[in-house]
Amino acid sequence: MMTPNQSPEPRRWRWPFRCRGSRRESAVAQLLFSFGNMRCSVILLAAVLTGCAHTPVEREAGDHYYRLISFPIVALKSEPLERIESVEVVMHCGRFTAINHIPSDWSAQVVSPVSEETKLRMEAGHGSSSLCRSSDLDGFITVLVCEPSCFDISASVSVFSYDTELHERTVSFKQSDLLMKPLPNKALQATATAPSS
Repeated sequence: MMTPNQSPEPRRWRWPFRCRGSRRESAVAQLLFSFGNMRCSVILLAAVLTGCAHTPVEREAGDHYYRLISFPIVALKSEPLERIESVEVVMHCGRFTAINHIPSDWSAQVVSPVSEETKLRMEAGHGSSSLCRSSDLDGFITVLVCEPSCFDISASVSVFSYDTELHERTVSFKQSDLLMKPLPNKALQATATAPSS
């Protein structure tokens, strides 16, 4: 009971009200939530990696297959002397899985697939390292056919000669012109690591 000289005490909450719980409870809850998210992310990542690791193997047994690529004989003139200075291969619905032979002093570059089109370009570093016969490129790449229904591969060879001036020409090949040797899937690794002659 209050006396006339007493002022009413301010009302105090016996249990302070927090919308998100106590600080300790909030920190623990956030920590558990973070670990929960991390665990879910790890499980999801493992599932994705497992799927990526197994999907190609399963499909290789069906519509995926390998081919060892060579050029047909390219007739080079002897007068003036013609030499091969670069090669370009364009492929759709396939992948370059191995470059089995790079001529001495040549460079090779593979362009990653864009709209299922990928390219390989090889070229001599100097005119003296250009090739005098196309057989030097026999079996130079291995490709994986991913989708037979849309697979296509074409190639071109740049040839040059020099007398009093520089002469250049390009020899083009369609898929039907190229030599494509069937290659068992199990032989891919051996082909990719075999020493070049």
